[in-house]
Amino acid sequence: MDEPITFTAKQVGERVKERRTELNLSMGDLGKRLGVNKSTIQRYESKGVEPEKRYLIISLADALLTTPEWLTGLSEDKEYDGFTKSKMQLDEHLESFLKEMDSVVGTEAYQQFLAGHLCNIIDLYSVYAVHFARAMRKADEIATDEGLKESLMRYAIESGAIVEQVYQKETEPIIEDMKRYMDGLLHIYDKGKGGRVTSEIFRLPLDARDRLEKSSN
Repeated sequence: MDEPITFTAKQVGERVKERRTELNLSMGDLGKRLGVNKSTIQRYESKGVEPEKRYLIISLADALLTTPEWLTGLSEDKEYDGFTKSKMQLDEHLESFLKEMDSVVGTEAYQQFLAGHLCNIIDLYSVYAVHFARAMRKADEIATDEGLKESLMRYAIESGAIVEQVYQKETEPIIEDMKRYMDGLLHIYDKGKGGRVTSEIFRLPLDARDRLEKSSN
């Protein structure tokens, strides 16, 4: 298989300058973001940056709010798409969580216990995301329905009030599931006072997903 063709060092330098100019950054500004002086940035732009210097390329891409692939000529997309940005944000938070958990939680069993609950909370949130999307689609329909807007004006009703009702109706059940899950964590050992055992709160994401699938049919 052929290796992907990347830019020469000179071409990378040209892209550094192009992006810096687009962002209205001076050489000094970019240098501060990278922790280097202005002359270093000047050298990068005039003499170039070797594409193989991965750490430097990634640092430059971060400082220039672009992608390593664009800087090295592997892509014409200057910015990450929404999915990639979200994944990067999640990865950063999950890595931070795992490091903290590893440093403060004693046994492997407890670590797995906490990781399992985080996965369930994420599962519940993913169901919320579907309900949120539905609510936003309905809100957009309301915003573009001229006949509805005329009717609302006739009765002095704000369209925002209708949108709020639509949102609450669509998302209230899953929000309540999330509340019950967190309440279950608080009372996980409190069986005699109305608390939920682990098996019961672990079922909440499954039940929420099941309801979502049924409502989609």
